Amino acid sequence: MTKIAKLLIFIFCLNITPIKVTAQDTPIYDYRAIFHPVISKNGMVASQEDLATQSGLEVLKEGGNAIDAAVTIGFTLAVTLPRAGNLGGGGFMLIHLADQQKTVALDYREKAPLAANSDMFLDENGEVDQQK
Repeated sequence: MTKIAKLLIFIFCLNITPIKVTAQDTPIYDYRAIFHPVISKNGMVASQEDLATQSGLEVLKEGGNAIDAAVTIGFTLAVTLPRAGNLGGGGFMLIHLADQQKTVALDYREKAPLAANSDMFLDENGEVDQQK
């Protein structure tokens, strides 16, 4: 048997030999993948339109926070990509306050019930009523 034949048999055996693979052996990142994660220590901005992304990034570079950047992106997209429906819409937002190790949720849906008023969650003394 020639050296080439032995090498081919060896390679074939390598390909069919079962190898036990554990979760530790499986890489969490594959460099051959089409999409690659991006990691940042200071902040990150992404949007559907380049000018909006750049505007949000400038806000962060100038010392603004993520909310400032998001609002800037929304206004920029209203001009550069108006079909995205950026202004006047409602939604929900989770905000993590790192200095307090606290996450808060905002509900900013665009419509309030017809009977809603500014005092509807206050008691007789004008204090917030947690039960309401």
